[in-house]
Amino acid sequence: MLKVKAVIFDMDGLMVDTEPVGNMICVKANQKFGYTVTQEMLFDLIGRNHQSAKEYYFDVFGPNYPIEKIREEASRLRKEYYAIHDIEVKPGLYELLDYLKEQGIKMAVASSTVSQQVLTNLKDIHVDHYFDCIIGGDMIVQGKPAPDIFLKALSLLQVNNEEAVVLEDSKNGILASYAAHIPVICIPDLVKHTKDTLDKTYMVLERLDQVIDHVGKR
Repeated sequence: MLKVKAVIFDMDGLMVDTEPVGNMICVKANQKFGYTVTQEMLFDLIGRNHQSAKEYYFDVFGPNYPIEKIREEASRLRKEYYAIHDIEVKPGLYELLDYLKEQGIKMAVASSTVSQQVLTNLKDIHVDHYFDCIIGGDMIVQGKPAPDIFLKALSLLQVNNEEAVVLEDSKNGILASYAAHIPVICIPDLVKHTKDTLDKTYMVLERLDQVIDHVGKR
């Protein structure tokens, strides 16, 4: 069992089942401006913050890619969708949060999504009060797969890398945790990871509540 002082959560695809909706919105927003986003691109984009995604799009489509206009369209489509649909919570989330709280283990969210949207989502599913700190992708320069967001989480939680564990679903998140030298437990979402990626994890589980059997108070 991992004995820790803190658990760092990703959000999209890990706590909330938002990746399929996000992918649909991404495709539609790009199509409006004449750009085709492939399935492979969608997988590569999972876990990236705005700056990292911007660099990725420019590499693929060139410097004239209208990222801000497409981002505005995606935001409009997202608001339209969630005005009539609830955010779906991943199985086992509430059980895990209650367990960690009872154990006195600190908790943080380190998500590539902008911080205001992260907070809105957490409030919508009534879990914002569990977390000691919330870090969005707009609060760091280099997004996942760079380690910056997890290093910031360690600093805010006042723990070192050996006293924490990261929960992630995405390849970029796993690589970021590995680069920060923090053990990472993968709970896969949309992508079936390669052996090379999974070799960088501490373990792979199917549901969040299974983490309870493998993480305890340091």
